[in-house]
Amino acid sequence: MATRWRLCVCSLGILLLAPCSLSEEFSLAGSLHPVVEVVGQDVVLPCQLSPQAGLPSMDVQWRKAGPGFILVHEYMHEDTQDLPGEGYQTRTSLFLQEFSSGNVSLKLKQVQVADTGTYHCFVRNPQWTLEATTELQVAAVAPVFIDVLGPRGQGIGLACRSAGWFPKPELRWIGKNWQNLAMEIVTNMTQNVENLYSVVSHVTVTEGEDNGDISCIVRNGLLETERQSAIHLSGDIFPRVSPWLAAFWVMFTLVLIAAGTCAYLGYTAKRKASQKKRSKEEALLNLETEKKTWEAERQELHKTIASKEKKIKELEQASQKKGWFG
Repeated sequence: MATRWRLCVCSLGILLLAPCSLSEEFSLAGSLHPVVEVVGQDVVLPCQLSPQAGLPSMDVQWRKAGPGFILVHEYMHEDTQDLPGEGYQTRTSLFLQEFSSGNVSLKLKQVQVADTGTYHCFVRNPQWTLEATTELQVAAVAPVFIDVLGPRGQGIGLACRSAGWFPKPELRWIGKNWQNLAMEIVTNMTQNVENLYSVVSHVTVTEGEDNGDISCIVRNGLLETERQSAIHLSGDIFPRVSPWLAAFWVMFTLVLIAAGTCAYLGYTAKRKASQKKRSKEEALLNLETEKKTWEAERQELHKTIASKEKKIKELEQASQKKGWFG
């Protein structure tokens, strides 16, 4: 009886410890180091189940860490479903034929800057659940171009342009005679809707004994990769000022000043003559007005005198008539 009881206790202990021992037999591993990939390429995020033994029932789920977890891809053994998460359609897949060897890695196609982050790989069966993480870092590089902007004072203006970098790149100018590069180098960086960086840098190069090649180098620190463009500057392209040309511009300036002075004096004299003529015309007009006024007054006076003479004659005639009849 004691023997049977002991066997029952041992059997019960074995049953209770079976899931623990089974889960301890398996392990899940991601990547110890960040996986780095270039924008537009495909990448495999590793996740390996050990030992390499196929399980009769196993679910696999990939999630991306963010504000919570974002479902990237899910495989459900019971429903035979192998589906990408929302926003990852046509971009994710698992290696189903390699499940038996423990390969539950995720293939992510056409990597974007927004894919940067930490990914969690979950493997679950009826007895246990395992988790592993892999970090993905996305990078982008682009060609570099140098444009010649033309004369800038006593030098030549150059512009270095490049678009489509991630993360934020570093830009520097290199010349054989660095002192011939103007101290003021203006560099601007912007990001587009896809979070890719564009960079534009302006510099003025002054003439030296041998300028040689001027290079613009843009570097991606994540990939430790550089892209560059170079231009050779010869002394012929720099603006030159000859003594004769300087004398010409001085004489030309003096001629312009003299012409301006003459024009001003002529305008002033003409204006004075015009004012004098206008004054004479106004004086003549005033005399004519006064003459007309005098003429009108003279005629009015003549009329008054004629009227008075008429009255005197009438009085004289009246007096004569009275003398006759008196």
